[in-house]
Parts: sequence; C-alpha cells; structure tokens
Amino acid sequence: MKSIVVTTSVKTNNELNEKAHNIAKFLNFNYIPRNKRTIKQMLIQADGVVVVYKTKLSYFEGDKELFFHLDTSALKIKNNDNEPLIEIIGSEKQNILDCTMGLAGDSIILSYYEHKVTALEKNKIIYLIVSNGLKNYISHDEKINSYMRRIITHNIDSVKFLKNCPDNSFDIVYFDPMFSHNIEESKNLAGIETLANQDFPTADFLTEAKRVAKKKVIVKAHFKDDIFEKFDFIRLTRKNTKFHYGYIDTNIEKAKN
Repeated sequence: MKSIVVTTSVKTNNELNEKAHNIAKFLNFNYIPRNKRTIKQMLIQADGVVVVYKTKLSYFEGDKELFFHLDTSALKIKNNDNEPLIEIIGSEKQNILDCTMGLAGDSIILSYYEHKVTALEKNKIIYLIVSNGLKNYISHDEKINSYMRRIITHNIDSVKFLKNCPDNSFDIVYFDPMFSHNIEESKNLAGIETLANQDFPTADFLTEAKRVAKKKVIVKAHFKDDIFEKFDFIRLTRKNTKFHYGYIDTNIEKAKN
C-alpha cells in the first residue's frame, strides 16, 4: 500500500492548513506540515504527496504531478474536433453516465454539447483533485466554466453505482479504459496511471452498463485493445488515430432478450 501524505504550499495560512487537515481526513492520509521542505524532500519519506495550494490541488509521485487542467478538451472544443463521440451520441440531448471520470475531459466536452452528465471516479485522490477543479477552475471561456460546473460527480466504484440504478435510468453509459496502453498520445494522463483501476472493465460492469443504458453503451479504447471483440462492440475505425470508439445498441440487445 502506498504511503501518501497531505501538506500545503510553502506559503500557507490558517485557512489552507484547515483545508489540508480536512482533505487528509477525507483521504484517510496523514497531514504533514510543509516546513519549507521541497516536494522532492518530502518524497524521500513518502510514496506520494497531496499538496493543497490556494487555487488548486496537486498530487506528486516520483517526478510526476497530477492536477486539474482543461488541456486537450478545451482545444477540441475550440477546434470543434469532437465528431466521433458526438456522432455516436447523436444531436438529441442525452442523460449520460461517464463511468471513468479521470481528468473529466470527455465529461466536459459532453456537458459543453448540453448533455446532462454524471461522472464517476473510484479513486479518492483523482476524484478530489478533479471534482475540485470542475467546481473552481476558471478558464478564459465563461461558457466552458458554466458547463464544467454542471457536471455531477460521485466518488464511487462504477459497478456499485450501476447496481443501484434502475433499468434504463441513463440514455447512455460511457467509459474509457485508457490505461491499458501507456503510449505517447496519453501523456496528459501520465500523473495518474499508478492510481488507475487496471482491472477495469469486468464482465459484471458490462452487464450492469447494458441494463442501465436505455440507448447505448459507448467505449473509447486503444485500437489494439481487445475490448471491442471481447464484448461485441461495434467499432468506429478512425484513420491515423490510436484510439477508437465502439458502441453497443442496448435497444437491440434488450429486444433479443
């Protein structure tokens, strides 16, 4: 089990210290005063460090830092580069469950296109950093800020959440097991691959996802991933890209049964 501690920025105050104590309690980690030490010095005695800054939260492990940023999702919105996922979903506004929030890039894009988005994240560190970012991060685009704030987030295992959902309670269930292939295209995820759930997805997850999804279960995965064939997804091949989308039409699935 990782030894992870919580601290503040070097320049701190009572409010920041209290926030760090509360976060340490939520994560069930020890709070350690910064005392002007560098992150590198703190990592000598801990595997990871959660740092509470005035305007953001960060997680440090080795030479990597995980923090909330818009990065590629904002660029895709600006360039209107979202055709594959939006094409599968269609023009009608949907109630979407994102079972793999991660850095929330896909959730932000979906919310920007005015879909109602609920995002799940099992890992407490990722959830804390990203949900905080969705609530408080300020970009130069007020519209993006508005749509980020609309995303509903839950710190919960996706299967557990799905099992508590009634049949057909979301139009679409979406997931993105991006950690099966560590490649250059995913370098923006480099700070969280050690926190990811490597055993996802399971057959149990797919069974529940198909039950809960009124219209479609959608996956985004590396083109070499066997998930498309393993779970009978209809694959949308994308030329010159390492990631493909696939979907299961749950209306057809349920009609068979």
